[in-house]
Amino acid sequence: MCGIVGYVSKGGQMLEIRPAMESINHRGPDRGDFVEEQGENWRAVLGHQRLSIIDLSEGGNQPMTIGDVTMVFNGEVYNFRELREKHFGGETFNSNSDTEVVLRLYRKLGIDFVHELNGDFAIAILDRKEGELLLVRDRLGIKPLYVYSNDDELAFGSEIKVFREGGINLKLDETAISPYLVFKYTPGNATMFRNVERLEPGSILRVDLNTKNVTRQKFWDIREKRKVFTGSYAEAKTQLRELVEKAVKRRLVADVPIANYLSGGLDSTIIASYLKGQDHLHYCAVKSEKDLKAEGTSSDGRFAKMLAEEWGLNLEEIPIGLDELNENQIESAVHSCDDLIADGSIIPAMLIAQEAGKEHRVVLSGMGADELFFGYNGHYLLRLTQMAGRVPALKKAITPMLQKVDAGKGPFKAYRRYLQKWGNNLGKPFEAGRYSVVGDVDSALSIHQNRGEAFDVYRGYFERDGDLFDQVFEFELENFLVKNLHYLDRSSMAYGLESRVPFLDHEVVEFAAGLPSEYKLDWKMKSKKILKDAYADVVPDYVTKRRKAGFGMPLRSLLSNQSVLDKLLPLDFLSGFEGFDMDEIRRIIAAHQSGKQDQSALIYALISFRFWHQKFF
Repeated sequence: MCGIVGYVSKGGQMLEIRPAMESINHRGPDRGDFVEEQGENWRAVLGHQRLSIIDLSEGGNQPMTIGDVTMVFNGEVYNFRELREKHFGGETFNSNSDTEVVLRLYRKLGIDFVHELNGDFAIAILDRKEGELLLVRDRLGIKPLYVYSNDDELAFGSEIKVFREGGINLKLDETAISPYLVFKYTPGNATMFRNVERLEPGSILRVDLNTKNVTRQKFWDIREKRKVFTGSYAEAKTQLRELVEKAVKRRLVADVPIANYLSGGLDSTIIASYLKGQDHLHYCAVKSEKDLKAEGTSSDGRFAKMLAEEWGLNLEEIPIGLDELNENQIESAVHSCDDLIADGSIIPAMLIAQEAGKEHRVVLSGMGADELFFGYNGHYLLRLTQMAGRVPALKKAITPMLQKVDAGKGPFKAYRRYLQKWGNNLGKPFEAGRYSVVGDVDSALSIHQNRGEAFDVYRGYFERDGDLFDQVFEFELENFLVKNLHYLDRSSMAYGLESRVPFLDHEVVEFAAGLPSEYKLDWKMKSKKILKDAYADVVPDYVTKRRKAGFGMPLRSLLSNQSVLDKLLPLDFLSGFEGFDMDEIRRIIAAHQSGKQDQSALIYALISFRFWHQKFF
């Protein structure tokens, strides 16, 4: 895994390439290099920062050129050895790297090479013979790739900061503020910066070097790959287990040691089950009892410890909590995640990555399983809504009662928060999509004047007939999951650590997409049912038969403290922007501090926006 950067222009220098590369040195501290190419009426530059993982020799260095084609590549292709044997037999190679296999495969197959790849990748290819630049991003968007375009020029990079540090004057896109406040990230492929977009996952961007014409095409779409599973439940369990096992073993391809994030929850435990008896280190984030009591949540940490003792795993515990939270950490998170997101999990993710990065360059993560197999509380709320809909007038009767529940006071605080969220969204437009959003949608819409854009995001998923859980699956895969992958990448790569996500092997994703929703969340409210049942003979009951624990910082209790809020969110900062309703913001803060509502997600989004704006503008 590495960092890439480059541009195509009419002939002049679009980016100052050295400062741009230096800004992502953390992604590839082992080596940095770039190539410049000049055509009759174009100029192209491709830069690369290397983190050596597969083939540590100079033979794997990039940019890599063979004939008329030059490539820079971020990520890993896990089946590169099979592809080398399949397509090139006894041919002599200059390295043992996946990079060379990918480059040769493109030269042999053209753009169809991408269908052969199993991996996580962001690739830039300069083809002088065809006269074009190609940008390719993996199917799920696991590896980041940003594009800045202006008139006849285009730049790309693994992080947005390459544009800013390379000399491009970035500006705030104020139309993105309201969707950001609702979703706590910018949905779709937009960013908070004008003229900067994420290259869509599973897509290819072509730039004609002579005309500067830009075209885009999809090479993978979950809607086309979804095939309804028609076998028995027993057959589904067997097939799922086979696919997950293959996915994990593929991601053990490396010439450096590989670690694992072991939370003590189901997903990371399944991954750990394939590492038993091997010399891998497992990192676990743990919260203090004080923080757990204040939040009304639980922790998986003690279960990870039990599992490590039972299976003989090497476990290292990393403390996260109020004592580890400060302004510097928020600033570091915002700087690392320059594509602004407000997620309380970023800081603990950075704390654990900082420790793991001291000894490792690769770590496995269970991210993605909750989206694929319905493990979030929002999925419970959607199932409850379907159940309530079977009783005439029940939804209408219970809605006002649920809305009156105090979210942050009394026993069972975590359950109270979700009962209130259920009541706040019952019967409202795009109800199913609202449950997938962290925080309250209507509160987020109320504090900024541009209120329509958020619903535009929902329309593409929920204004059509079909199974609601299938629609939620697509929405989360293309939005919420992209956000999670974004913070996983930035938190780990800030410390030169590559994260790999076995559950997001595209073969696992395609299989999960075709399963009936009842296989994932049944009518008895058993979440991730098929995943639990498939590994029932492997994973202990104390992992599967308990409440899911969150990973984020204890923001609810922290942001109830007025002195902390005064320091982190001075309201005069927000009043300097057009569009914010300051009276509504004060009302929301007061409702959170009183315990009547849980507005921690929205308040943290405002705090993150403040730190982000001060950092980049």
